[in-house]
Amino acid sequence: MWKPTNLGLAGRSALVAVGIAALTATSAFAFGNMSAEQRAALEAKATDVAQVEQVESEAPAEGGERTIFDGVYTEEQADRGMGFFGPDCATCHSNTARGSSAAPGLIGYTLDSKYADQSLYTYFDYMRANMPPGNAGWFTDQEYADIVAYLLELHGAPAGDAELEGTEEALSTIMIVPTPEG
Repeated sequence: MWKPTNLGLAGRSALVAVGIAALTATSAFAFGNMSAEQRAALEAKATDVAQVEQVESEAPAEGGERTIFDGVYTEEQADRGMGFFGPDCATCHSNTARGSSAAPGLIGYTLDSKYADQSLYTYFDYMRANMPPGNAGWFTDQEYADIVAYLLELHGAPAGDAELEGTEEALSTIMIVPTPEG
């Protein structure tokens, strides 16, 4: 079954509203012989489904989709990542990870625009497959995750209580979203 995972609350609510409207509009044709009680029960069921969709979209299910601003790494992990980033990445990307004449920035615009609405795994996988240049895959998956944690810290995403795991399964449930205003 198709599930609108990237629509957000407004998109999901609109999709459910369109579905209910379509159901109501077609019910006269498709269910012309239905009693008033049967129609009321069908419409109540559609309303229940809409309410469940709204609740699901407001708070991700346990193990479900989170964003980079939901405390997806620890401070200790970011510190480890800084240890890898400094000698191996800062030469090209600068100590602030905002880029240089040698390489693009890895935070700020890059996360807010280029990778917006993509999973953190996409960002991680690109890094793992291409960095450092000429020696891709130099770090273990967990070390790459530590570097990502450091970059998230530089980007302004808050630390949390659990470490960021360097697995496709874990990173695919975390979405990159633009930096919240304010």
